[in-house]
Amino acid sequence: MTLYQNQTFMRKSIQLQTTYAHPIEKIWFALTDAEAMSQWLMPCDIKAEVGHKFKFTTKPYGSFDGIIHCEILEVIPKEKLVFSWSGGGLKNTEVSFHLTPQGNHTLLHFEHTGFDGIMNRLITRNILSRGWKKEILTVKLPDYLIKHQSA
Repeated sequence: MTLYQNQTFMRKSIQLQTTYAHPIEKIWFALTDAEAMSQWLMPCDIKAEVGHKFKFTTKPYGSFDGIIHCEILEVIPKEKLVFSWSGGGLKNTEVSFHLTPQGNHTLLHFEHTGFDGIMNRLITRNILSRGWKKEILTVKLPDYLIKHQSA
């Protein structure tokens, strides 16, 4: 492994920037409506209100009970959503979605930060990185947006 590859592997955050061919209102709805987010991410009870505590639920695996505990930390309507993310051995990480309108399209800058400790950086961060980058934000969210074109 080269030094650059090793530095990438050891990063403390996951980042993705992508553009969706949908207006910002539609992306914001997909990020902040509990029913919508439950369809493309995981079942949840999110509300875009600072201080709101909510959970994502998924299949338990090993010592992970399948529950991700979250709290809304920052909301700027149609621009920014930040929440904490703690589940299993992962504690106090943060997920942020920054939206920028580009005509009738929307630029999303996603970041999941706070992977402290060697195991979280080496294993958990890399597992979540594959999920966010190769499935959730690049397949599941776009599929949801297409299926709900008229919404």
